[in-house]
Amino acid sequence: MDLIREVAPGWKDYQLLDSGEFEKLERFGEVVFVRPEPQVIWKKFDDQRWVLADAVYSRVRQDGEWDFKKDLPRSWTIRWEDLTFQIRPTSFKHTGIFPEQAGNWRYIRSTIKPGAQVLNLFGYTGGATLAALSVGADVVHVDASKPVITWAKENATLSGLADKKVRWIEDDVMKFVSREIKREHRYDMIIMDPPAFGRGPEGELWKFEDHLPTLLEMCAKIMAPGARLIVNAYSLGFPALAIEQLVASTIPQITIDAVIELTLKESNDRGFELPAGIAVRASL
Repeated sequence: MDLIREVAPGWKDYQLLDSGEFEKLERFGEVVFVRPEPQVIWKKFDDQRWVLADAVYSRVRQDGEWDFKKDLPRSWTIRWEDLTFQIRPTSFKHTGIFPEQAGNWRYIRSTIKPGAQVLNLFGYTGGATLAALSVGADVVHVDASKPVITWAKENATLSGLADKKVRWIEDDVMKFVSREIKREHRYDMIIMDPPAFGRGPEGELWKFEDHLPTLLEMCAKIMAPGARLIVNAYSLGFPALAIEQLVASTIPQITIDAVIELTLKESNDRGFELPAGIAVRASL
């Protein structure tokens, strides 16, 4: 399967202003951040733009911290198409959204039908969940972090989707899927965005390369006929071919529909693309 490069579509409130020398300059609404990005080995395009930064995240020994150049609100909102997301700078350089995922959100909206059963694993602050709810799907959103689930609920409310059919589940994804197999539940779409490493609510260990193959095998047992699967990977730098072949080998009956390199495009005159993740889209 040829690798498709997909620039995140539909953004007005987010921009990648510039990138280079292991950093990226980004605008979230009216706020400009500098954050580290280990893949950015090229030169910056316009040094003058970087003085616009309102906050800079820097590594300090093994940890990191924000250096705020001016007072910022605790949180603010940005929009993608008709969805609204709350932005909040957190530890580990995160902001509450991965803007490169916009291509997946548009894919979700274009492929699922009202009433479809959707399972979003490692759902984070709910981008994929909101995309599915906005076209009438019934969604189960699973994440191990209670604060993150609260954040996702707030995003659903901000987007006018709080009254849609969604179950917010704080759980270890392996345990949850195991129970869904026993309950013989079936889903029309399963979305997953697994981290490199994590812990469940009761300290359950998650390690990408150790547990993802088993999770995929388990998910195959709860996929309805014709179901679709989206597997995201970017935290460990695995090549797209490795993720594609992992999906194909663990679910032999599946068809790989597309292997995507998710990118963010600079808004400057150079227009470099920042590789921000991999998505494998597949179907039964």
